[in-house]
Amino acid sequence: MSEPRVQFTNIGLAELLSAKNTGIKAEITHIAAGDKSYKPEVSQAALRAERQRETIVDFEELSPTQLRMAAKFAGELEYEVREIGFYLATGTLLAVYSAPNTLLTYKSKNSSWIQKFTLDISPLPTDSVTVVVGTENLNLMLAEEMASMATAQIDNMTRHIGLLFRFNALEESLKSPANSVRRLKSAY
Repeated sequence: MSEPRVQFTNIGLAELLSAKNTGIKAEITHIAAGDKSYKPEVSQAALRAERQRETIVDFEELSPTQLRMAAKFAGELEYEVREIGFYLATGTLLAVYSAPNTLLTYKSKNSSWIQKFTLDISPLPTDSVTVVVGTENLNLMLAEEMASMATAQIDNMTRHIGLLFRFNALEESLKSPANSVRRLKSAY
């Protein structure tokens, strides 16, 4: 069994070169999933059995040659995910990720499958591609920062609750008759 790998397509590369020669960057806008497993080929123009195509919902440039992007596959479709395609804004297939007889994951009915992908663009022409995030932005790449903020907020709330309990206990102790007599004696 071979390992899944990313194969850039000839038509995708041609479009990147054409865009670069006119001074613009081609835009990766969609990720698609299909249920056929195979060895990707440079001559591909489409996934072999595409089931679902979604806009990119999050993006992070890890380095000049590493792009991390995410897509949310939702809805009633149910299928084995065996191939992934990266599409340009024009609908051109830029890259395919698959391997013969390999299940990548499973998309259940009426569920959401959110997946991050890291794409090594070092084989592509320099500064020829960018990623465009669709309207539904999940901010998945902020997970570590959000976890740190949530932890700090929970710690702060815990301290405040502890102070509230101590204050309530002190208030109750001052309301008891024995403490009232002591307060009066200490006042005179």
